[in-house]
Amino acid sequence: MSKIATVLGSPRRNGNSERMAAAFAKGAAESGHAVQTLRAHGLKIGGCIDCRRCWTNGGHCFLHDDMPDVYRAMDGADVFVFAVPLYFYSWPAQVKTVLDRLLPYYMPDSKVDLRGRRAALLAAAGDESDSCFDGLRKSFELSCAFCQWEIVGEICAYGVHAAGDVASGDWLARAEALGRSL
Repeated sequence: MSKIATVLGSPRRNGNSERMAAAFAKGAAESGHAVQTLRAHGLKIGGCIDCRRCWTNGGHCFLHDDMPDVYRAMDGADVFVFAVPLYFYSWPAQVKTVLDRLLPYYMPDSKVDLRGRRAALLAAAGDESDSCFDGLRKSFELSCAFCQWEIVGEICAYGVHAAGDVASGDWLARAEALGRSL
C-alpha cells in the first residue's frame, strides 16, 4: 500500500483538475492506497527567500506559514500527485510556491530524503491542443529529475474550460485507472 499526497493547485473548488484528482483518488483507494489531499489555494505559503536557513529551527523551513502541512504530507508519502489547471502554459502560482519551498529536502543537512519517490501530473486546460501543456510537462519532468522522483504518469486534459467539462471525455476514467495502477 502506498501513501499518496495530492496537491490541488486550483482556486476553483470542484473544477476540472480537482475532479481528475478525485477520480485518481478513487482508483488509488480501490487498490488499497491511502490518499491525502492538500488544497494549496487557501494555505498561506510564502515564496522561498533562499535564506539557506533550512532546518535551523528544528523544522524544514525558517519561515512561519502553512507550509509545514505540506511538508508533513510529503514526508510520509510514497507518491506525489500534482493536480493543476494550466496557467499561462505552466504551474498556477499556488503550486509553484510549494515547489519552490522544497529546498529543505535538498540541503546537505536535510532530515528527510525524498529521492526515489514517485510523482504524477494531472492537468486541465481550456486550450484545444495538447501542445499547450509543453511548458508544464517540461517543468514537471525537470523537477522530477532534479528531485530524483520517478514519473508514474500524467494526464493532461485539454479542451476542458468550464467546470465539469472534464467529464465529457475519457479524462476521468484515465485518472481513475492511473490511480488504480499504482
